[in-house]
Amino acid sequence: MHIALGYHWFPTALGYHWERALRAGGHQVSYVGLPAPERAGYDQRVPLPALLAQLRPAPDLYVWIDPAGPYFPRGIEDLELPTACYLVDVHLGRWRETAACFFDHVFVSQPGYVARFQQAVGHAAVTWLPFAAALDRHPPAERARDLDIGFVGNLAVAHRRTARARRLKLLAERFRTNDFYRPYSPATLAEVYNRARIVFNTSTAGEITMRLFEGAGCGALLLTDPADGLEQLFDVGREVVVYSDDADLLAKARHYLEHEAERQAIAAAGRRRTHAEHQYVHRMAQFIAAVRETPPRAPMRAAAAAERRAARRVVYTHLHMLDALLDEARAADQAPLARLWAAAPILLRRLVR
Repeated sequence: MHIALGYHWFPTALGYHWERALRAGGHQVSYVGLPAPERAGYDQRVPLPALLAQLRPAPDLYVWIDPAGPYFPRGIEDLELPTACYLVDVHLGRWRETAACFFDHVFVSQPGYVARFQQAVGHAAVTWLPFAAALDRHPPAERARDLDIGFVGNLAVAHRRTARARRLKLLAERFRTNDFYRPYSPATLAEVYNRARIVFNTSTAGEITMRLFEGAGCGALLLTDPADGLEQLFDVGREVVVYSDDADLLAKARHYLEHEAERQAIAAAGRRRTHAEHQYVHRMAQFIAAVRETPPRAPMRAAAAAERRAARRVVYTHLHMLDALLDEARAADQAPLARLWAAAPILLRRLVR
C-alpha cells in the first residue's frame, strides 16, 4: 500500500516507529505532517485533499497518529480514499472521541476504551492496537547489568505528586538506579534498560505503556503495576511480574534481585515473547489486515457543515490550534466577536499552562 502518514515528527515519536515498520513491511510511506528542524513537512493550512493529490502514486490510505502536536488535517472528511486514526492517551479527557468521528478506521491503544469509541462513532469498527517495542531504536545489547532498577519516563511537575513519583523515590532510596530525572535519547534509553536487572513500570490509569515492551525487549525483568490487557500480551508471572502496592513492589524487587536464576528466567521469557510478537512490524501487520477491510464511513463525512465546525472547534481547542480555529471561523463568515468567543478556550488554556 501507499500510506500517507500525518503526525508530529520527532526522533522518539510513535508515528516514526510506525513509519519505519510500515516501510520494513514493504509499504510506501509519505510523511505529510508538519515540518520540523530535522525533517521537511507541509503547511497544515493546505487542505488534505489538495496535498495528497500531489503524491505519486496516489495514496491508498491516510493515517493520523496521536499525539500529533498542533496538527489535525483539514478537509479530511472530503477525501475519497479511506482514512484511519490511532488514538493514544485515550484515558486523558474525552476530546479524542470527537476527533475519531472524522476517520473511517479507528484504532485505540487501550482495550478498555474500545466500547466507548464505538459508541462515539456509532459503529463497531474500533480496534485495539497495543504499543510495541521499537528494537531498531532501542536495541537489546549483551552487557553487564550493573543497575538494580531502571526507569525512563515522564516526571514533569504533574507527576511529582503521583504514585509514580512516590514509588521511584522508594526504589531510589533502597536500590542502585539510573537518574530518573534526566532526559534520555533513544540510545541512552536502551543503555539504561540493557544495564538494568529490573525495569520498573508504572502507569497513570492502569494503561498499557510503551515501557512494558521497551524493558522486556531489552532483556530486563519487567516489574509493573496491573494494566488492562496485560494478560493478553504476556504470561504474567512467567514473562513479566506484577506488583499490587508499594510494599509488594519493594518486596518483589528485593526478591528478584536476590534470586538471580529466577529473575533471569522470567526476563528471558519476556524478551522472547516481545521479540516474537510485540515489535512494531507485528503491529503494522495487524493494522494493515484491519484497514484492508471495508470500513463504515466516518460520521463527519455525512455531517452538516455546522456540526463539522463544532467538532473541529473541540479538536483545535485541545491541540492549541488557534490559527486553524480562527481560519475556520472566518470561513464560516463569523463576526469578529464570535471569532474571539470561539478562540477564548485556547487563549485561556495558554494563560493557565
